[in-house]
Amino acid sequence: MGAVKRVAIVGFGSLGAMYAGCFGRAMGAGGVFVVADTARTAAYRAEPTIFNGEPIAATYLTYDEAAAQVAETPFDVVLYAVKFGALAEAMEQSAPLVGEDTAIISVLNGVTSEEVLAERFGWDRVLLCVAQQMDSHKVGPVVTAGCVGVLALGVRDGESPVQQANLSRVTAWLSAIDQPFICPKDIRHQLWGKLICNVGVNQACAVYDCCFDGIHAPGEAREAMIGAMGEVAVVGRAEGVALTDADVAYWLDIIDHLNPAGMPSLRQDVLARRPTEVELFSGTINRLGAAHGIPTPVNERFYAAIKALEASW
Repeated sequence: MGAVKRVAIVGFGSLGAMYAGCFGRAMGAGGVFVVADTARTAAYRAEPTIFNGEPIAATYLTYDEAAAQVAETPFDVVLYAVKFGALAEAMEQSAPLVGEDTAIISVLNGVTSEEVLAERFGWDRVLLCVAQQMDSHKVGPVVTAGCVGVLALGVRDGESPVQQANLSRVTAWLSAIDQPFICPKDIRHQLWGKLICNVGVNQACAVYDCCFDGIHAPGEAREAMIGAMGEVAVVGRAEGVALTDADVAYWLDIIDHLNPAGMPSLRQDVLARRPTEVELFSGTINRLGAAHGIPTPVNERFYAAIKALEASW
C-alpha cells in the first residue's frame, strides 16, 4: 500500500461537495475525482460547483470513465457520501473503482452503512467513520461550510493488520492535507454518539420547521430534541454500547455551537421535498427499541410526523 494520491467521491450533495472542496484545495483536480452517472456528470461539468467562494478543484467522471482508469491508476480511497437509500445502487455502479488496496470511507448518517459496504467489499477495505461537527449547506451549485468538522476514524477489528494498515495510510493522508480527524479508542461508541446527535437535531429541525436557532432556544422543539437523544442512549446501552447522560450532554454542547442560521440535512430534504433518511434515525431507534422492549415515544412521534410530511408531497 502506497501513499494516498487519488480519491474518488461517490455522492455530491452538501457533504460530498464539501469534502471534494477540502481535498481539492490540497490535492488539485488530478487527485480528486467526483464519480456519478452520465446525467449528473454532465451537469457538474456544465456548471462548476463553488465551495466557500472558490470553484472545486476536482475531475468529474462517469462510472464508466472512472472504471476505465482503474487498470492503470487505481483509486486509493473511495469516499461514499450518498443518501442511504441510494447506497445499494451506488455500490454496484462504483464497484469497479474498488481495487485490492482501496480503502473505503462512508460519511453517511446512521450506524449501518459500513456494514452494508462490508457485505459487498469486505471488512478489510472498510474503515469505520463518523463525520461530525460540520455545518455544510448546498443550494444549487453553491456549497458553504462555516466549519468542515472532524472525521472520526477507526477499525472494526483491531487485530486485523490490513485494517490497521488502511487506517494508518488514510490518517497519514489526512494529516498531509490538513484535514481534521481523530481516532477515538472506541469508534462504535463514537458512531452511536453521532446517532444521538442526528436523531435529535435532524428530526427536531424538520418537525418544528426551524434552523439551528430554533433548537438552541428553550422551548418545545429543544425539549423534544433532548428527549429523542435520551431514547437513543437507552437503546444504545441495550445494544451493548456504554452510552450515558454525559454523551447526551456532550452532543448537546456541539449542537449548541452550530451556526444558528444553518440547518441539518433532513430539514434540507424536507424543504426540497426529497425522500428523507428518517429510517436511519427514528426508524432505527424505534425498531431496536421494540426489539428490546424499550419505549421510544418521542422518536415514534418524530417518525410519524416526518412520514406525514413525505406523504404530503
